[in-house]
Amino acid sequence: MSGTAGIATGLLLKSPADLAASAEAPTPSLITADVDERVLVDSFEIDTELVSEQTISVGPNGQAQQGGDSDKESDDDAGAGATSGNGSTTAVVTKVPVSVGDTVSAGAVVLELSGRPIIALKGDIPSYRDLAPGASGPDVTQLQQALVAQGLLSDSAVDGTYGSATSAAVSQLYSYLGYTAASTDGGSGEDAKALRNARAAVRQAQDAVTAAEQEEGPTSADSTSLTTARAELADAQADLADTEARIGVVLPRSEVVFVPEGSATVLSVSGQVGREAQQAVVSLGSGDLVLRGKTVAGQAAELRVGATANVDALGDGAACSVTALDAADSGRTQVTVGCDTDLDPAALAGTVTARLIRESTGTSVLCVPIGAVSERADGTTTVITLTGTDTLTRVEVTVGLEADGYVEIRPNDPDAITRDSVVIVGGQ
Repeated sequence: MSGTAGIATGLLLKSPADLAASAEAPTPSLITADVDERVLVDSFEIDTELVSEQTISVGPNGQAQQGGDSDKESDDDAGAGATSGNGSTTAVVTKVPVSVGDTVSAGAVVLELSGRPIIALKGDIPSYRDLAPGASGPDVTQLQQALVAQGLLSDSAVDGTYGSATSAAVSQLYSYLGYTAASTDGGSGEDAKALRNARAAVRQAQDAVTAAEQEEGPTSADSTSLTTARAELADAQADLADTEARIGVVLPRSEVVFVPEGSATVLSVSGQVGREAQQAVVSLGSGDLVLRGKTVAGQAAELRVGATANVDALGDGAACSVTALDAADSGRTQVTVGCDTDLDPAALAGTVTARLIRESTGTSVLCVPIGAVSERADGTTTVITLTGTDTLTRVEVTVGLEADGYVEIRPNDPDAITRDSVVIVGGQ
């Protein structure tokens, strides 16, 4: 037992020299990497959405139109708090006759809310007010031209004033689509009552003139009673003309959407039948379709118009590039990507990832991890190669493109570094 204890004690006890040796740091080992040869591409990805030169959002308030920037925030606000064409303050989706990717032509119903249609017509001026008898202006001219294109109005009736011919044409448009046009009295019958009263007033005034003429005789044409009767008849006729001019069929702004080219592509549909529509339900695109997204300005600093963009969702056959760079909100940059192929809204619904190429070597180049390159005090850039197990050589190089953690190197002595070389990245 004593011998065993002595052996154990001897194993546990160490001399001062042994203790010092065990406290020393281990011999450092080198971290190495092979010199690679590859195409370096400096790129970054952004999320994009399919938009058009002009995006038109259709919802409870008719249309909201943006030139090229179709921010969702703007679209959502466009239709909120609107009143539908039938006077209801709550718009319920009752029919969605279009699907993503469809082409909507002038004269077609884009959406039905609370049983009322939203009709597409050709025009550049967005719908911004109800058009009723007596209205005049460029938007009325646009409506009349759209009705001419539909074969519902003659060219001679295009005068910029909403009169009886325009009213009748609008009524025909609704009837053709299976709806009843709205009227200035909202369907309460007040217009018919006003017309009856105005026409009755004219008849009474005419009777008064006739009676005055008979009473005074043919020689008393300038008598006071006859003059008064004729004046009252003129006033009654003027009132009737005014009543006829201001009442009739109305085209509510919430029931029409004007598309510049006479047709548009359905970019998105967000509403469902039976649900309340509090914002835009259908998004239409007029003009060329493009992909658009935003990124921080710093990330896009070296991006240029014409830069290549890779969109996996389109496959290898599509050639895409950056067509516009515009300042956006919060210091971001809006990036527009155009492609040489037709973009299918159904295939590109939702968020689409685009890889934007800031710079590329184009061909395979020698490259090493960025950590292998160091700059000396004299400004020269070098890498250290390892030959065998212990031969280190410092080689001057010129660096090129950095991408994905690698940097292009061009050795001043072309024979000093090859693809099979090993470089020092660090030590541990």
